Amino acid sequence: DGSRIKTVIYTCDSAMDSLSVAYFTAPDATSFAAVQIGGVVHALVQEVAASGLRYVDVNEQTGYRLQGKGDQMMLLKLKPDHMAEEQLLADCRSIQG
Repeated sequence: DGSRIKTVIYTCDSAMDSLSVAYFTAPDATSFAAVQIGGVVHALVQEVAASGLRYVDVNEQTGYRLQGKGDQMMLLKLKPDHMAEEQLLADCRSIQG
């Protein structure tokens, strides 16, 4: 039906040793990602990016972001005041996927 699922494991230079991201592509080419952070699975939807990938948490209150290009991926969090300032939580490189 055109749907695809791919899991990529990243090793990170931070307190978070690794990050596993499941990417989902719907038949209409809409793309989503799921990532577990602190024991909670977060759903993210792809946004248009100048280059590379950018996914944003569907829950605006948690504010997680995934942003990357090639085998690089950064886990970011929008600061609570939502003033568009992001905090880098992990800088990662894919090791599998």
